Amino acid sequence: MNHNETSNDVRVAIIGAGFAGLCMAVQLRKHGIEDFVILERAADIGGVWRENVYPGAACDVPAVLYSYSFEQGYPWTQAYPPQAEILGYMRHVVEKYDLAKHLRFGVKVCGASFDASAARWTVATLGGPRFSCAALVPAVGIFNEPMTPSITGIADFEGEILHSARWPRQAALDGRRVAVIGTGASAIQIVPEVAKRAAELTLYQRTAPYVVPKATIDPSDAAAERARVFAEFEIAARRRSDFEVTAKAQAAFADYLANQVPDPVLRAKLTPPFVMGCKRTLFSNHWYQALQGDNVHVETEAIEKLTANGILARNGTQRPFDVIVFATGFDPSNYLPGIDVVGSKGRKLNDTWHEGAEAYLGIAVPGFPNMFLMYGPNTNVAGSIIYMLECQAEYIVKALELMHARNTGTMEVTEEAYRGYSDTIQAQLSDSTLAASHCQSYFMNAAGRIVTNYPGTSLDYRHATEIVDPSCFHFG
Repeated sequence: MNHNETSNDVRVAIIGAGFAGLCMAVQLRKHGIEDFVILERAADIGGVWRENVYPGAACDVPAVLYSYSFEQGYPWTQAYPPQAEILGYMRHVVEKYDLAKHLRFGVKVCGASFDASAARWTVATLGGPRFSCAALVPAVGIFNEPMTPSITGIADFEGEILHSARWPRQAALDGRRVAVIGTGASAIQIVPEVAKRAAELTLYQRTAPYVVPKATIDPSDAAAERARVFAEFEIAARRRSDFEVTAKAQAAFADYLANQVPDPVLRAKLTPPFVMGCKRTLFSNHWYQALQGDNVHVETEAIEKLTANGILARNGTQRPFDVIVFATGFDPSNYLPGIDVVGSKGRKLNDTWHEGAEAYLGIAVPGFPNMFLMYGPNTNVAGSIIYMLECQAEYIVKALELMHARNTGTMEVTEEAYRGYSDTIQAQLSDSTLAASHCQSYFMNAAGRIVTNYPGTSLDYRHATEIVDPSCFHFG
């Protein structure tokens, strides 16, 4: 892929070349908008699917749904494709939709400021050129900055420390003593694979997750399967606001766990202590089997510190390790990390979001004209984020077309629309399992505000973003 050789003065600047940025680019081209650039900090496209190369890295949403609606029929080799295959799909999209000419690699955006007199954004890059654009589309996603746990003694450990989001291409694990810290989406993929190679594997678990089997996909009718899986996720999303139905699902899970893990002691360790739906439900056909392996131990005692040769638990138990894996994922509540965004009248986005990120439809923020977020606050959903991204990209194109039709230079969401929308979804979230007591999830920021997830279903969001309501915006 070649760097874009066009001007640094463009109509639209997209930040990020993951699924969100590529989706936005395709929609722009479909609507005849060619004057845009995609700024990518790395040397290749892919976002999280470029970075996450740990053993077992794969999508836990079926490919029939975890793919663009406008680019179906890709020759997937598996129903739940591995990382390399997903990245291959994204490269296929770049080639088919002729996006390479719009890509600028090795461009790390560090700031963006809005000039009200010119009605344009100036985008600053780290040690590189500046870009000017009429519309700014940050599409960096929420899984981009690895989270390292705050554990005493990390610098003291003399073995090897690996992070799920910064996995080396060649990690020596065969015959070694391995500790895995964390039980999120990356851990349930890493553990079954590493357990096959390690002499010993100890899982340090703070909270047991709900892990359910993956749905079986019929590859002979992808369209029908896409519709079926979509409907099943819609039901799961709706369940979060129905505690009676949630209780039934939780009881069914208890029966499933009892069948999977006969040992009552281990099963007690693996029983989630929180309401189903408070955290992300995980999908694996190998997790519980792996945890019952002869070379695998589940440790629920809290970690006191890392020592020179292992991990000391708070109960005084010390275990020696050659390798420690932080399967601790990312900090999704930290939106646009490393990018200093300054809107009209010198308003800083970090100040606007000091209590937690929020945006009208997850897309627009007052005080920041002509800025449209992709995968913004409260747009994560039970289902496929790809569907949500398509809703956002189509909405943004409609907004750009509305600006053009009105011959206006700026478009800024009103404070009333912004506050009304945010208050409404927070009220809905507070009456759902997502806000269940005694449950801290990555959906929340440090203050406990849910900043990542949408309270409804994907179809609810589709309806909400179908039309750009001019009354919700100021035009100038």
